[in-house]
Amino acid sequence: MRRHWLTGVLTIALIFTGVWGFNQYRINQANRILLENDQQRSFYNLVSNVGNLSVLTSKSLVSGSPQQNIRLLSDIWWQANFAQDNLGQLPLAHTTLTRTQRFLTQLGDYAYTMAKNTADGRTMNTEQLSTLEDLHNQTSQLSGDLLELQKEVQQNGINWREAKQASNRKLDQESTDYLNVNFKKINEQINQYPTLIYDGPFSDHLETRKPKAVTGKMIDMEQAKKIARDFIDLRDDIEYVVKDNGKSTQDASIPIYSIRIAPRVPNMGEVIYVDVSQQGGHVTMAMNSRGIGEAKIGLGEALEKAKVFLSKTEYKSMVPTYSLRQENTLIVSFAYQENDVIVYPDLVKVNVAMDNGQIVGFESLGYLMQHEERNLPKPKLSIEEAEKKLNPNLTVDSKRLTLIPLATGKEVLCYEFKTSYKKDNFLIYINAADGVEEQILQLLHTPGGTWTM
Repeated sequence: MRRHWLTGVLTIALIFTGVWGFNQYRINQANRILLENDQQRSFYNLVSNVGNLSVLTSKSLVSGSPQQNIRLLSDIWWQANFAQDNLGQLPLAHTTLTRTQRFLTQLGDYAYTMAKNTADGRTMNTEQLSTLEDLHNQTSQLSGDLLELQKEVQQNGINWREAKQASNRKLDQESTDYLNVNFKKINEQINQYPTLIYDGPFSDHLETRKPKAVTGKMIDMEQAKKIARDFIDLRDDIEYVVKDNGKSTQDASIPIYSIRIAPRVPNMGEVIYVDVSQQGGHVTMAMNSRGIGEAKIGLGEALEKAKVFLSKTEYKSMVPTYSLRQENTLIVSFAYQENDVIVYPDLVKVNVAMDNGQIVGFESLGYLMQHEERNLPKPKLSIEEAEKKLNPNLTVDSKRLTLIPLATGKEVLCYEFKTSYKKDNFLIYINAADGVEEQILQLLHTPGGTWTM
């Protein structure tokens, strides 16, 4: 009788285990399909973005209207930003994408700089038009390469999860995965493009300046691994493995060690890349590739998660300035605050996953390049005197003292006025020394956050 009872209990347990296992399998399959669809969409959006960039750059070369050219150049800036975002979502090795991301950043920033110059009444000269034509040719080449890759993806039915697994192999192993191979070829092609030099905040000649906040002794790879492991936000219920992912010394403003951190047992495609400076052990970048599920926390709670995380790092006296929600990730920009002055050049970005509040992204290049002990000047104008320089049709909603970067790389103390005109909002910067209107940014409000333009 006892044997039959035990047999019955074991049978029920086996049935329960089987049902539970099948349900877990179905959940995992659903998650994989969701992640696969997201990555497919990011790839096709990237192809579309770069195609649009090719068309827009060609239009800007033939436009004879300053107003039309401002619109075209602004659209280039937008499309370049969108292309960067979609490129960053692809399950490819971080080192494979670096040069492509940099090219898109520079293209967008060059367009923004030219749009601002045109708005100031300075039309593009022969040299600037030549640079724009070079950028158009390079963008067209990139668009053609991506279209060819798109055909292969459509013909071969690419599984992006397999591409992810291929990209996670050690760098000294030759990947046979043709997605990675093709993107590496694209990256190498872009590496042949001539250096872009212009007076923009992301230009090569400004990036090659000596970083101001990278200080301390040289560290080795083992020390970098420990710094990376201690810095990032890992989940408590998962065992992680920390590995050497190589180092970068050439074509880099800050030489780094690249660290790869992943669960010992693969979990939802989660791989974390962390860059640590070889001098001083400063974390310059962290990126968690895991899929982000349905949002379970609000924007306010996500912002608090970012603030708490940053308070535990070396980046002190940082205040949140603006944020943007991209799908279920909140990207928060923090700027350094000295006394009552917001120092915008010293910028740090923190990405928060809204499914569980985990920190899934971090970037501090702006801070490390620009932060230093400053002897900030005293304003020569009072805030009331500066406010009188504004268009009288504007309504002032808030005001504060800031330090902003100019396109030339110089910094200037300004009063920042957050204003409104009818249904539109603007940030207007008035020079605190001479009252010159240095910059106007329009605030574009979206359901997920605020863009400035």
